[in-house]
Amino acid sequence: MSDLNTYIGTLKDTVINLQKELTSRPAVNPENGGDGEYKKFLFLKEHLKDWGFDSLEEILVPDARVSAKVRPTLIASIKGKTDKKLWIISHLDVVPPGEISLWDTEPFEAVVKGDRIYGRGTEDNQQSLVSSLIAAKTCLDNKITPYFTVRFMFVADEEVGSDYGIKWILENTEIFSKDDLVITPDVGDPEGCSIEIAEKSILWATFKIIGKQSHGSRPDLGINAARASSHLCIRLDELNKIYDATNDVFDIPFSTFEPTKRVGSVSNMNTIPGEELLGFDCRILPRYNIKEVIERMNDIVKTVENDFKVKIDVSFQQELQAAPPTPKDSPVVALMRSAIEKILGRKVKFIGIGGGTVAAYFRMKGINAALWSTVDNTMHSPNEYSSITNTLNDAKVFVAMMMQDI
Repeated sequence: MSDLNTYIGTLKDTVINLQKELTSRPAVNPENGGDGEYKKFLFLKEHLKDWGFDSLEEILVPDARVSAKVRPTLIASIKGKTDKKLWIISHLDVVPPGEISLWDTEPFEAVVKGDRIYGRGTEDNQQSLVSSLIAAKTCLDNKITPYFTVRFMFVADEEVGSDYGIKWILENTEIFSKDDLVITPDVGDPEGCSIEIAEKSILWATFKIIGKQSHGSRPDLGINAARASSHLCIRLDELNKIYDATNDVFDIPFSTFEPTKRVGSVSNMNTIPGEELLGFDCRILPRYNIKEVIERMNDIVKTVENDFKVKIDVSFQQELQAAPPTPKDSPVVALMRSAIEKILGRKVKFIGIGGGTVAAYFRMKGINAALWSTVDNTMHSPNEYSSITNTLNDAKVFVAMMMQDI
């Protein structure tokens, strides 16, 4: 491992070049106004073909909303001393840059400043994608056969629910087994000591409040959707009191029900709005059943409809019931813990998060998955950046996992 770690330390330029190429190919989901991951996928597929992988495979999921008409996933494999599979899974898609004026650099141009590489996607999830490739390159260049058969998977559609990514793959293929070790390096902390083993359930709800538009001076002739929407927002806050259990394994130890998206039907001051959209992002402890939460929501909706004489249509963009956590003593966690302690010399801690990674879908299929990486948590923010040092150190941990016989 000492020689391999030394070799990894020479690959700084490889990290920078990969980040520049990946960042220059925006992979924003169509839900967020983008054209998907295909150009990024094509770059990786072409770039990796001469690296020496035992196989490169692709999974193309139909999606008429993007110009390529498919959402791509790439799998690169290194055959190990055994057939037992270790998966390292990162995602290709990124979120939009948001307000451009808040950026100090161009979001889709990777800019290097000291140890940091700035750009949208550089940390989420390109840092781990690049770390896994550095680990692969280290074994391939040095003709090292890992203990496990290692499969590096680069998936589509993680940022908005994985319907065209890992969820589709798990439902429509048989490439995974319950004995596989699955690592999804998409969560972490700056110290590199947090292993994520649990996620909350996710419920994204949109409430369409329909009243009656009228002149601002004649509210008696209208039904004010904005007022009804505001009262709905406040009444939904009751969910925090109803589902008030705590669990200290999670970064936020309680369920959250947060109003997020609001879209009004008027832009001028002197019109009573006849329609408004209200969005809620709910992250719910696994002990609660989402179906019950939805029933409570609907009860609250009816009270607002009755009190304000509006009609409220409710739709759900995500409805993901969390699976039981990955056991702390499971083989994948034991492997990860051993490598972190050996390479980084850090004592690990176990955490849960609000939910939203590909690991949730593995847990629902009865396949244990664990998450870990060393990140400064700039993801989704303006001036997102990745640390070159963290990228190389995480690659060392990945190599230790690949080599270890458990």
